Order: sequence, then structure tokens, then C-alpha cells
Amino acid sequence: MDNSAADIRQVLEQIPLFATFGDRALARLASRCVVRTYAAGHVLFSTGEACRGLYVVASGRVKIYRTSPTGREQVLQSEGPGRPVAELPLFDEGPYPASAVTEVESRLIFVPRAEFEALYREDPDVARAVIHELGKRLRHLVHVTETLAFRDVAARLANYLVECAELRGKQTPEGLEIVLDRTQEELSFELGTARESVSRAFKQLSQKGVIELLTRKRIRIPDLAQLRTLGRPGERPHFG
Repeated sequence: MDNSAADIRQVLEQIPLFATFGDRALARLASRCVVRTYAAGHVLFSTGEACRGLYVVASGRVKIYRTSPTGREQVLQSEGPGRPVAELPLFDEGPYPASAVTEVESRLIFVPRAEFEALYREDPDVARAVIHELGKRLRHLVHVTETLAFRDVAARLANYLVECAELRGKQTPEGLEIVLDRTQEELSFELGTARESVSRAFKQLSQKGVIELLTRKRIRIPDLAQLRTLGRPGERPHFG
């Protein structure tokens, strides 16, 4: 990818929020973006900083995290190509709610906050797209709350693996194969539990036969429907 507005637009079109923009609005936004390459370990922003804009990963990977008063790091997400970083402050005009650092050398598209705000204030179609995206995020939060309240760790993990398989699973004669893009510690934060509980849940699902642990991050799912059943609210996996 180069720095041309056309190439930037192709990347922006992959983001659900921007994909619903009209041609004119998307072309205008792409023309205002900047493409930069950052070395691994570059801090893009820190928690509490005033939001300057949104980043979109063109290549590489960015880690979003928070740090506790005792210095413990909590990884919230790890974003790869085609994924946005720091969308929330664009909506509420607040500061960055977390910190972000490049995990490897990364090429990022920077969308200036002022340009985004000007668009949704001037273009009703852009404003509707923003409202629609906020509605989707509220539904996602309801889903997350339901997951934490009504599913045990094994069920939460089963549901997470199903989502991974549906997004990027590779079909083989023995079943769907996925490669996790995060460690068990990072996954424990996402599932709202301890790393040891995630490790036990992996063993439980493996012993049940609904997953096969090929390597530490490579997993085969022989029967996706069976795994999906274990991830439903109210379903409690029976092991042993």
C-alpha cells in the first residue's frame, strides 16, 4: 500500500463504520489521512491523553492496554491489518481510554479527529452511520455482560473459539483449524477470568473432544456445531 488517497480509501472501506459512508464523504476523509510507519515498541498514545484521531492498521499489529496503579499491564485487545484503533474517543469527544503500542513494525493510517467531526456534522448520511455504529456497540456490550454473567469459563472460551473459527477458520478434512493471535494471559483479560482458569478450560474442552490442541496457539475444531452449543447462555459443559 502507498500513500495515495485511493489506497487509503480501500483500507478504510474495510472498517464497518466507514464502509457505510457515501462515496464523496469517504473520498474526502481518505484525502485528509496520513500514512506512517512505526517501529516495534512505539507508543501511539497513553491513557488519558487528548484524542488526536483514529488509527487504522494497514500492516503490523497494535496492542491496546491499561496499566494498574501497581504497574500491572492488562491487555484489552491486539489489532491487526484492517482493524481500527481508538474509535471510542471519536464518538464521545473524550480522551483515549487506554494506551496503545506497536507490537511489531507497523504501517498505520491516521484519521484526524477534526476531519471526522466535520464530516458527521455536515453530512446526515455520515451522522446516521455513526449512530448505527454506536447502536451495534451497545448490543455488543449487552452480549459481553450476558457472557460474563451467565457462562462459566469453559463456555466463554467455547464461544470465543467459535467466533474465531467463523472469522478466520481454515477448513481441513479433520475440521476447522484456527491460530490464536494472543496468549492465554491476554485471553484471560478478554474473558474476565484468571490465566489458570483459561488453561483449565482449554484442557476441559480438549478432554471432551470438542477441540484438539495441535500447538500452543493452533487449534482444531472437529465439530463446530458441538462447540457452539457449549458456548450458549445457560448451557453448562459436562465433563468427566
